[in-house]
Parts: sequence; structure tokens; C-alpha cells
Amino acid sequence: MKQVLKEDLKILFKIQALIVLVLLYWEALLYYQLHATLNGMALWNVLFMLPIAVVISVLTGWSKKHVQVNRSFLILALFVVSVFYLVDLIYYKSFGSLASASMMGMGGDAITNFWWSMKSTLRENAPVIFLFEVPILLLIIAAVFRKKEYNSYSHSLHFMSIVSAVALWSLIALLLPLTGTADHSAYGAYHSRYIDTDSASRKLGVLPNFLVELKYSIFGSDGQGQVLAETEEVNMEEEEAVEEEKILFNSYEDMDLKAMAESCEDEDTKALLEYMAVQNPTLRNEYTGMFEGYNLIYICAESFSSLAIDETITPTLYKMANNGIVLNNFYNSFRNTTTNGEYAFLSGVWPDVARKETNMGKITGTMGHSIGKNMTPALGNTFHLSEDIQPRAYHNYLGYYYGRNKTLPNMGFECKFMNDGMKFTTAWPASDYEMMEQSVDDYINDERFCTYYMTFSGHGNYTTDNVMVARNISTVTSQLEERMPTSAEGYLAANYELEKAMTYLLERLEEAGKLDNTLIVLIGDHYPYYLTDAGYKALKGEDVDEDFESFHSTCILYNAGLKQKIEVDTPCCNVDILPTVYNLLGIRYDSRLYAGTDIFGNGVHVAQLYNKNFISENVKYNASTGEAEWLIDTEKYSEELLDRYLSNMINTVNNRYAFSIGIEDTALYDYIFEHFDVQAYLQKEKQENKEEVSTEEISEETSEALPAADTDEQVPSEETAEEAPVEETAEETPAQETAEEAPAQESETNETLG
Repeated sequence: MKQVLKEDLKILFKIQALIVLVLLYWEALLYYQLHATLNGMALWNVLFMLPIAVVISVLTGWSKKHVQVNRSFLILALFVVSVFYLVDLIYYKSFGSLASASMMGMGGDAITNFWWSMKSTLRENAPVIFLFEVPILLLIIAAVFRKKEYNSYSHSLHFMSIVSAVALWSLIALLLPLTGTADHSAYGAYHSRYIDTDSASRKLGVLPNFLVELKYSIFGSDGQGQVLAETEEVNMEEEEAVEEEKILFNSYEDMDLKAMAESCEDEDTKALLEYMAVQNPTLRNEYTGMFEGYNLIYICAESFSSLAIDETITPTLYKMANNGIVLNNFYNSFRNTTTNGEYAFLSGVWPDVARKETNMGKITGTMGHSIGKNMTPALGNTFHLSEDIQPRAYHNYLGYYYGRNKTLPNMGFECKFMNDGMKFTTAWPASDYEMMEQSVDDYINDERFCTYYMTFSGHGNYTTDNVMVARNISTVTSQLEERMPTSAEGYLAANYELEKAMTYLLERLEEAGKLDNTLIVLIGDHYPYYLTDAGYKALKGEDVDEDFESFHSTCILYNAGLKQKIEVDTPCCNVDILPTVYNLLGIRYDSRLYAGTDIFGNGVHVAQLYNKNFISENVKYNASTGEAEWLIDTEKYSEELLDRYLSNMINTVNNRYAFSIGIEDTALYDYIFEHFDVQAYLQKEKQENKEEVSTEEISEETSEALPAADTDEQVPSEETAEEAPVEETAEETPAQETAEEAPAQESETNETLG
């Protein structure tokens, strides 16, 4: 009996060792394809393969009579795992990041809609695909030609293997704190609900991380939201005291978040309300209402970036990007996934790019999960409430894709899509120019309008397989001084369709006399991930920096009536654009409802990326490595102050992300607007403003009707003459009273970092 057990264990260990070697081979091969190096592969990548190998080994060795069945099950099981790695490889090569478990449900749509593009990706990566299948081929050859047979082993060992796998996995998880418990550690990657797939996979391994994500996707989180860390005032410079004047905030003054928190019974919702209650609203500032009463055209452009802007090839985009308000330090936060960039742009809060339970992706992502939930703070709803204008939305693809036919109406828009109000000459991708031609007449003659566009022409890949590239490639190449790599020329050709759309839009606005009183906002949904490294270098003039610089992009804030451009060096990202636009248009909103910050306002300004890397005015921080690159002369500051500042910034970034995820997880907006009637509040505020204006007009009329005084009394002193206009301006535009005071007020906020 002991001899039999010994032989069985020997067989089992050999099989498990073989499986471990094959898994590590695949992990290393994929890691190299992702990072062009094996540096950084952690010990945990190896250790977590042990329990996985034990589980796979359970699938073989059952049959005592049919040993070929044992071999077949082993080969089949490993083949399935190889397909998993190949899917991740192709997904990464196609979309620029690894596939998360929560995106599984989009698999069918991805294959259907991206197959034309994936075919070229498969061709280009055929040698690597072959390398992934080498172990399977060797196992098949061994099964055919080796005389020695795979013996079976007892059923009790199968049961023991399952138990040992669970125990081994649990033990490894318990050992994770040995290498630290920070967010960027393996422990943080394993336990955090708020980490992205790419970062976690680098710490744990691609397959182990997928299994961790699968747990979240199936069972959800443990129900406990992340504890929102306290932040403190950390001023890098001394600030002079400013004489206190009347302060006006971007907030709904009657919305008592503290009282809501005190009466809330759900602990997660209560924690979020308490967090909001201690955040000071942003101050109104000198740019508040700069474009008050203007029209708004709000464009999320597929794969748009600074690389699409060329003075010769795309002159309209060039003009728009280099005039109006120019944001020199705008970073597009997202590597890929349009719905994430679109959600951040329309809502001013972060989408969930991490571990989330899935509805098998009928509609995937935070934007899809927002259907049926209150989205009052989103652009369409807030604009409608504040300005009494019905916003419109257009997209040149099918409405069901990403559930836009449900998400956009929930955000306050009346919508038109491909085959639902619009027709196009091509399907994938469709023309931005054709969309503009079919939509402008819907609103151009309105007294005032708010219009949202989600474009499509810029989608990759950037070969002539893409109909937009094929349509415009000759026009682009004829204007190039010298030829570029295929993907660079293709990227410009795809975006030339956006150039035509913008040219048409500006011409129509000018013809209608609406150009000077329209604010046009345009950003990309994400980095142009189909662009090859060679294409990027040709357009950018430098190698790809995957940590920071590749995300450095352009946000267009264009108004033709603004005669002198305004350059802003404040670090900012996608979620900051909506509150900034609200402030510029004088839209009534409450800044505490958003993770983004008005770029011109007080508070902490940071360009945050999807993986929690960030850039502030003082530091660049890599969340994956925990390394900080200071942008200031650190010798001027104590080490203790620098540490406090960095810690505070990390907490701020983590809080804003956790707060955003909590909004969707707890349906926070539903709770808030069940307890606060924002429509009634705004109506009351408008009525009070009307009454105030009426009072001022009566006062002016009365003053004009008074009998003239003696000549000596009519001549004011020089001091009075100089003061009167200032007082009148302050009364008419109270926000400007506090423009110079904003920095001082920032130091009083919970998050102020200097």
C-alpha cells in the first residue's frame, strides 16, 4: 500500500512540476511581450503558479484503464490555459492593456466589431503565437511517440490535491506582507478593490491576477468600501494673509451633506457623505461665467491626441488647439476603453478600471452600470437643470454598443445614432464628417444649445484595412515632407476625417453667427493604442514613455471670440474638464459631487492616470514602483515636509478614485437627490436673483428721478470716482471679488498641498 502511494505521489509530482514549468514559460513569454524585459517579474509570479498547477493536475490521472484519456485531459487543460494567454496577448496588442475579468462579457462584441483589425494583429504576431503553442506541440509529440505511459493515481490523492492547492494559495497570500503592504506592493495588488489589471498583473502574474479578479467579478467585493484616508494641509510655501471678503462657492448651499450622513444607515454611503461634507467647495474665481450664456459643443474624440495635430495636415485642429484656452499640462488618463474616457468626460468622476462584479457585459463598465441610477451631476442633466436647455447627443455607431442608447439619455441627452436617426456610408469606422453633416441642422438655429458628440473615425488600426485611413491616406501623404511609418501616416489619415468634421462645424457656426458665442471642448477618449512605437516616435519625436509622457495630450477649449489665448500650466486630466466647463459657463453646480476640480479654482490640482500614477505641480509619482521624481528644488525643503506632501498627495489621489467608485457602488447620487431637491433649489435661487435684479433696477430708477443737487455736490472726489466702478463691478460679478483670494482659501481646505 505504501509502495503504491509512493509511486502515485511520484507520478503526481512529475505532472505538477511539468505544469509549473509550462505556466512559468507562458508567464515569462507574455511578460516579455508586454514589457520588453524580464526585469520586474516578482517571486510571487512563481509562487502562485504552484497551487494553480496542483489544480490543473487534478484533471488528469483519473482513468486506470485508458491512460490516453489522462494524457488528453492534461493536454486539453494546458491548451485552454494557452488560449487564455494568447487572448491576453492579442488583446494587449490590439487595445494596449490586458483584458480584465469584468470585461469578459464584451468578448462577443469585441470579436464581431474588431475582427477586421484583429486579423492583422494575428498576422503580425504569428511567430509569438507559435512560441506560446510550442509546449502543447511537444506534449502531443511526447504522447504519440513515448512508450512510457502516464499512470493513474488514486482518487484520494485528487481530493488531497484540491485541499493542498487551497491551503497553498492561502499560505502564499498570508506571506504577501513580507514584501510590504503599500498600495504598490504585491499585498496591495492582491487585496485592493481599486487596482487596475495591468498594475496588479505585474505584481502577481497575469493568470493569478485573473483568478483574483474573477472572484470580484462573480462575488463582488466584501461590501466594505475603502477607508478614505485623512488629508492635511501641507503648504510648500508661506502664504500671505488676505483680508477676508465675501466668499462665493461652487456649491448648492442648502445641500446639507453632514445632516445626510448623520441620518444615513448604510455604512458605505455614510462614509462617502462624511468625506464629501468635509471637502470645501471650490471658490468662484475670475474665470467664473467667462462664457456665461454661450452655447456648448462637447466632443469626445476617438483616439484623439496631440499627435493628430499638424499645422499643415490638420490646420483646423491646429488652430483650435493653439487658441482659446490652452492647457499645457493636460494628461489623458486612460490607456484604452472608450467607455471609461467618455464616462470621466461626461460625469467628472472616475470610472471603475479595477475589479468589479460583472453582468457578463451586456453593458460593461461604470457608464453601463450607471443605467437606472441617478446621474444628476452629469453634463446633460446639470446643463438642463441650470439653463433649462435640452442637450443633444450624437454618435456615429450603433446605439446599443456600450449601451449608449440607455446611458446617454440617463445623463440627460436626446440622442441619435447610426441607424437611429443617422445613416452612414461605412460602418466600422463611420465618418465624423458625415455625422456632423447630419446633425448640425438639428440645433444650429436654436437660441441656445448644448451638444455632445462621441466620434469614431479616429479608431485603429491605422492600415488601409481601415476605411477611414484608405479614404484619406493619399491626401495626408501628399502633404508630408517625408514618409513616416505606416501607423503614423494611418493615424493622421484617420484623424483627417475629424479635421473635415471640425472645419465643417466651424463654417456652419460662423454662417449662423454663432461661432463667437460657442465654446467648443474636445478631448480624446484614451491614448491611441493602435499606434506602434515607431509611429509614436515619428509623430512625437521621442520614444514612448508608458509611465507619463505618452499620456500628455491636448484638451481643446476653443472660443473664436476670445481674441487672446489663455495659457494654463496647471496639471489636469479628464475628470477636471467638466467642472472647469461648468465654471466657465457659469453653470450652477456643486463641486463636492465630483472627483475632478475646476482648473482655475482653488484646491489640489493633479493629473491622475488610470493606474494612479500622477503629476502635480511639485512631483511625478509612479504608483507601480513607489518612486517619486521631484519637480522642485528639494534642498529648499525639509525631508519631513516633502514626505508629508507626497503622502498627502497619494492619499488625495486614492481618495478621489475610491470616492468615484463608491458613487456607483452605493448609488450615492440616488441617496443625495432623494434627500435634496436640486430642481426646487435652483428655481428658488433663480427667483431670488430675479428679485435682487428688480430691486437694483428700482433703486437705479429712483436715483435717476431725484432732483439734481448743487453743482459742487455733483462733482465726486478723485477717490470716489475711482472707487465707484469697482464697487459696481463687484456687485454685478461677485465671483471676481474672490479671484485673488482663492489661493489663500485653498490653504484652508482639507486637501490643500500648496
